[in-house]
Amino acid sequence: MNSDRAVIKPGARLGHYEILSALGKGGMGEVWRARDTTLDRDVAIKALPDALAQDPDRLSRLEREAKLLAALNHPNVAAIHGLERWNGTLFLVLELVEGPTLEERLVQGPGLRAQGLPVDEALTLALQIAESLEAAHGKGIVHRDLKPANIKVTPEGRVKVLDFGLAKAVEPASDAGAGETAAETRTGVVMGTPSYMSPEQARGEAVDAQTDIWAFGAVLYQLLSGISPFGRKTTADTLAAVLGTQPDYSLLPTETPAAIRALLRRLLEKNQKRRLQHMGDVRIQVEDALTAAPAETTLDGTGPAVTRRPRLGTMGAVALASVLVAGLAGWLVSERLDERAPIEPVWLSMPFVDPPYFQPFALRHVAISDDGSRIAYASASRLWTRRMDEKEATSIGPAGGSPFFSPDGEWVGLVREPGLVKVPVGGGPPVVVAAISDRMAGATWRADDTIVFATSEGLFQVNADGGDARGLLKPERQRKEQLLAWPHFMPDGRSVLFTIIPDDGGASGARIASLNLETLEVTAVLTGGTDARYVSTGHLVYASGSLLKAVAFDAAGGRVLGEPISLPGIDLGIPAANGVADFALSQTGTLVYLPTTAEVPGDLRGRLRTLSWIDREGREQPLPLKPASYGYPRVSPDGARAAVEIFTNGNRDIWILNLERLILTQLTDGPTEDMLAVWSPDSERVFFASDRAGSFDVYSQSSDGATPARVEFAGPVFHAPQSVTPDGTRLIVYEAFKDTGVATIGQPNRLDPLLYRESDDRLVQVSPDGNWIVYESDESGKQFEVFIRPFPNVNESREQVSSGGGRYPVWGPKGDELFYINIDGEMMAVPVTRSPALRLGRATKLFQSDKPPARRSGLPYSVSPRDGRFLVVKTVPDEQRGSTDVSVILNFFELLR
Repeated sequence: MNSDRAVIKPGARLGHYEILSALGKGGMGEVWRARDTTLDRDVAIKALPDALAQDPDRLSRLEREAKLLAALNHPNVAAIHGLERWNGTLFLVLELVEGPTLEERLVQGPGLRAQGLPVDEALTLALQIAESLEAAHGKGIVHRDLKPANIKVTPEGRVKVLDFGLAKAVEPASDAGAGETAAETRTGVVMGTPSYMSPEQARGEAVDAQTDIWAFGAVLYQLLSGISPFGRKTTADTLAAVLGTQPDYSLLPTETPAAIRALLRRLLEKNQKRRLQHMGDVRIQVEDALTAAPAETTLDGTGPAVTRRPRLGTMGAVALASVLVAGLAGWLVSERLDERAPIEPVWLSMPFVDPPYFQPFALRHVAISDDGSRIAYASASRLWTRRMDEKEATSIGPAGGSPFFSPDGEWVGLVREPGLVKVPVGGGPPVVVAAISDRMAGATWRADDTIVFATSEGLFQVNADGGDARGLLKPERQRKEQLLAWPHFMPDGRSVLFTIIPDDGGASGARIASLNLETLEVTAVLTGGTDARYVSTGHLVYASGSLLKAVAFDAAGGRVLGEPISLPGIDLGIPAANGVADFALSQTGTLVYLPTTAEVPGDLRGRLRTLSWIDREGREQPLPLKPASYGYPRVSPDGARAAVEIFTNGNRDIWILNLERLILTQLTDGPTEDMLAVWSPDSERVFFASDRAGSFDVYSQSSDGATPARVEFAGPVFHAPQSVTPDGTRLIVYEAFKDTGVATIGQPNRLDPLLYRESDDRLVQVSPDGNWIVYESDESGKQFEVFIRPFPNVNESREQVSSGGGRYPVWGPKGDELFYINIDGEMMAVPVTRSPALRLGRATKLFQSDKPPARRSGLPYSVSPRDGRFLVVKTVPDEQRGSTDVSVILNFFELLR
């Protein structure tokens, strides 16, 4: 947040506006009552919440709302007085509308059921709403979020339509999306309030004025009956009703005119072609109904005449009877609504503003509360939550991975420095649950505030309020168990499902097991799956490769029943080596997951990047290549080409870039991931990591692609090349859970220890003369620093190169200089004298780069041996990337049944 931004609170001033009190707050805006001290009148001030105050997308929406309101000079639309900025804060000055919302009018006090308004009053208010929408549509503006809570009634009985924050201009056609972000204009994205969404809006399709016509019908139905025609207990059931059921017109009051009953059927027609087309026609029919004689109709609008409802102010006995009847009707309505069952699963998308949070040791990015009312999403920069019935996500804290909800939905747990933390869903400072230095692999929360979590050392238990963690189970190394991961409580709370990742197969050979928390007895469940959860339909739902599968399960006996089935239409993307699957399930049957368009393996998750040359003075020359998921650029020793990772079509592969002709040629085409390229000293071969055989091994291939890839080193755990010695005979290899060893090229099964230590030592680079290595390490326990050691005898003294944090070490082409990026994102250069003794010069800043994440691995730059320039991958800014869509399936359990 900009420290210069004005603080909005009672008593504060924004120019000549004095803030008096809060009126309302949501994900998109905060509304305050304020006093205009110049004109001596009260106004409403609308500004962005702190978490979104600098978001270009949200600022543009606020500006667009101001322009739309300025174009709508209508007595039934709350007016705008101005768009102003004060001390970095952009805000709208709006007409202050006194009086209740229609939502408040329909509920006459705490604990009382909603009741419809008298028919004449309901139609009088509806006429004014229709006039406001007719005027808006005449200006080419669609509201898109019409509902009782956005409509106020002044003490004089005048309607005022509020909150055009989701409105958009739809005419002329050539300018349909002018001023909007991609998230607001593309199909497949759901924005609005579920109970009042049109079917096309619920499906995420493009919307026009007809979506307001539908919403008007839903509001009119509610004004008359007191209930929403499609409102249900959960968002999932609500959207299913919008898409698949008809309103119960028998719930309308008996005196509802026949013309209004017919109008409602045309307004709430799911087929757009049969729905009324123009708001002016709607307004005329409401006018006619108000002036016509009482309707002669039965409950279904077809039979003989009935009497009109007595008006308030008649005999006390009649009034009492009306209250009793209304109470009974409310009870009957509630019971009937509860009986309405959803018919089909509903597929939709929800936009979030960032690409997913990155960690090299793969983590989950999405979670959903047990009741299905709220989604959590870990983005690249923030932790976000979004209620299913709200139109905007809200930032509640800094970035972190693998979010999970408390059973009551009031907290979100997640992985971030210094380990396992929890954050209130309404926002607030994170609370440390357990300080953990090991890599984490999921957590699950029980109703009594017990949390079971997984790290690279096994399964642990801790209280949600913090304290000492208790070890539960460790991997059995003699049984080749590499990792225990992704725990999930069973419904009884006495056991957890978890995943066993083996040494000899990664996720492809994973097993699902159950741990009894009282006896610590382990029971095998199934083989060939990861990240399993038990659901109330009596199934286990789990990941198997990129598929989501389900199998019937006897929870009491702990055994699988029958054969698994693959659930169609759900692609979880390429599985990570630790078995994480980016999906979550609520107990009410809503599934959320990241589609493959957002689920990019490893360090490229959802990120678009460009490639640039940057010289030592910081002068940048972008390469004229289309933005893509570039990563790990490595300039060849002869300076003519570069190897670079690109993620496309579900695969990450190595491509060769001709640096003179700027032509990209694909080198590898593995079935899953080929990554982390290293050149041979003669520029003839490229070494890389690939899981094409089931686990990540080291391969090499001729750089022109003329010969197939061959295995250079294979083993049971993750392995990746780091560098090749100048004589081309030895290969420095990173080995998961052990750090770094040395393989002799031509001996694919032997790895001699190099840096097998407790600390995390990475990115080992051999000097051009072959006598030294430079690497990054977290041996201090606080942050990564860059170190240099003799090679191959690493037991001799080592020297620290960086100070105050350093990442991504690279040798200069002649070996007389070292480069690294400090924690402030500055590219640093350190002179090196290697003979007769090692001597390091003073580090100097060359240019500003991106700040490195806390633990991200993977070199973001390389140095050309020809001219010393840096080939750098640069992340496309957030405002140019658009949003990430989280896929949602409502009524997911119907797929299992």
